[in-house]
Amino acid sequence: MSKYMSFESETFANRELLIEALKEMGFENITVGTDLLLQGYDKRDQKVVDVIIRKATVKSYRLLGDIGFQKTTKGYSLVVDDMDLDYRLGRDFLKRLQTQYHEATARKMAKRLGGSLVKETIGKTVKIRVKF
Repeated sequence: MSKYMSFESETFANRELLIEALKEMGFENITVGTDLLLQGYDKRDQKVVDVIIRKATVKSYRLLGDIGFQKTTKGYSLVVDDMDLDYRLGRDFLKRLQTQYHEATARKMAKRLGGSLVKETIGKTVKIRVKF
């Protein structure tokens, strides 16, 4: 049975950087608001979020439910259907999103400081530095 999972321990502090990271991952149609209702496979498991990617706009993954982010006191936490995470997006979705988010943060800092971004991959570790 499909159900929505919340990842409250992993949050994204800045909404604009979160949206930029999602766009870098290929999610173009992102809706921002308050108390947006997630539409999923199970109509009984309804959740409300503040940032949403509608499943109908993501043709490449054939999602069962929408992807959402709920604003908390710590930032925006992911709310996603467990079946989508297991079989459509991949269990590493949150890690990939975190990497893109950190890269967007570094890009913003590099722009503000007048530097450039240097990305280096060593094994499974990605190092992002600002070069002046």
